[in-house]
Amino acid sequence: MSVPHTASTRKSPTPTTEAREPGRRDRTWLSVCAAMFVVAWGGNQFTPLLTMYRAERGYSELAVNTLLFAYVIGLIPSLLLAHRLAERWGPRAPLVLAVPASALGSILVAAGSHNPVLMFAGRMSTGVALGIGMVLGGLALDSLTNTPGRAPRASAMSLTSGFAVGAGAAGALAQWAPAPTTAPYALHVILCAAGAVLVVRFTPKTARTPAVPPGRAPARTPLPGAFHLLVIPAAPWIFGALGIAYAVLPSIVAPQLNGFATAFSGLLCLLSLGLGFLAQRLVGTAERRTGPARTTGVALVVTGTLAAAGAAATEALWLAVVAASVLGIGYGLTLVGCLRDCERLAPPGRLGTMTGRVYCLGYLGFGLPTAIAWLHSSFAIGTAATLLCVAAAAVVTNAGGAAVLRIVRRVHPG
Repeated sequence: MSVPHTASTRKSPTPTTEAREPGRRDRTWLSVCAAMFVVAWGGNQFTPLLTMYRAERGYSELAVNTLLFAYVIGLIPSLLLAHRLAERWGPRAPLVLAVPASALGSILVAAGSHNPVLMFAGRMSTGVALGIGMVLGGLALDSLTNTPGRAPRASAMSLTSGFAVGAGAAGALAQWAPAPTTAPYALHVILCAAGAVLVVRFTPKTARTPAVPPGRAPARTPLPGAFHLLVIPAAPWIFGALGIAYAVLPSIVAPQLNGFATAFSGLLCLLSLGLGFLAQRLVGTAERRTGPARTTGVALVVTGTLAAAGAAATEALWLAVVAASVLGIGYGLTLVGCLRDCERLAPPGRLGTMTGRVYCLGYLGFGLPTAIAWLHSSFAIGTAATLLCVAAAAVVTNAGGAAVLRIVRRVHPG
C-alpha cells in the first residue's frame, strides 16, 4: 500500500519509492522493530545484575545505583535531540548508528567490570542508543503506515519485549552461565550485529527536510493544549509503574523470601513487562475499537499502586504479585495510549518532539523508588503511606488536566 501525497504532513520525513513496495516495506517495518528491540534489550539488561556486581565485584549500593542511573544521563539528551537529527538527516542514518552504539555500551560494561569509569561510559552509550531508537524508531514506523494507531502499538511492543527479554536473559546467564559478567553482554552484541545488518539492508534512505535559509529560525507550530493537559500528566506514570513493580515491591516482601529477593525481583520484572506486552498486543489498531488506552492505563496504575500499598501494610506475598501484574498492564496501556495520542494530536513536524517529551517524563518516573526510599530513611514515612500519596498524585494530576481542558474548550470552543 503506498503512502498518498495527501497524507498528514506530520509523517516526516517522507519514505522513498523503495519503501512503498509492499514486500520491501514489510521488511523495513520488521528491521525497524528489530532495531528498537535490541536497543531496549541493552537498556534493561543491567537491572537484574545489580546484586551480582555488589556480591562479586564488591561495588557499594551507591556505586551500582549510580551505574544504573548513568544511562539516563545519555538517554535524556538523546530523547530531546533525536527529532532534530531526523529533521536534518531523516530517521534512517541515526537509527543505523543507534544499534552499534548500544553494542559499544555492552562491550564497555563487560570489559570494565573492574573499572567503574568504563562501565559508566558504557551505560551512557547504551542510554544514547536507547533514546535515539525510541524516538526515531517510532518516526520510521509512523512513515510506513496510514493505519491509525498501528505505529505506536508496534513501537510500544518492540520496546516492551526488548526490556522484558533482555532482563530475563541477562539474569539467567548471570546466574547459570560461565563468565557471568561477560556472557549477558556478549549475547547482546551478537543480537546487535544481526539488528544492524537488518537495518542497513532493509531500511531505505529517506528524504531530508528542506534546509532553513540562513539567518531565519524555523517556524514551529505550538503543541496542542490537549497534549499538555492529557498526555503530559500521564507520562510519568508509564515507567513509574514499573519502578514500583520491580524495585519497590521486592523490598517490601524481602523478609519472607529467604534470600531469594533477587530472583523474585527478576520474576516481577518479567511478569509486569510480559503482561504489559500482552496488553499492548491486544490493543487494536483502530481508535474506535480500543477506547481510551491512556485513561484505562492510568486507572490501572492507580489501582496497582493501591494494591502495592496494601502489600506494604500486610507484607502479603500474593498481594505483591497481584500489584505487579496490574501495574504491568497499566504500564503497557499508558505507554501505547500516550504514543497514540501523540500521533493523533501532533501538528506537522512535531511528532518527534512530542514523543521525546513523553519518554523523558516517563523515565523520570523511575525516580519513584529512590524518592520512596529517601522519604522512608530521612523522615520515617512508611512505604504504604508514600504509595497512597503516589496514587493520589496520579489521580489529581490526570483528573485535573482533563478538567482544565474541558473548561478551556467550553470557554473557547474553537
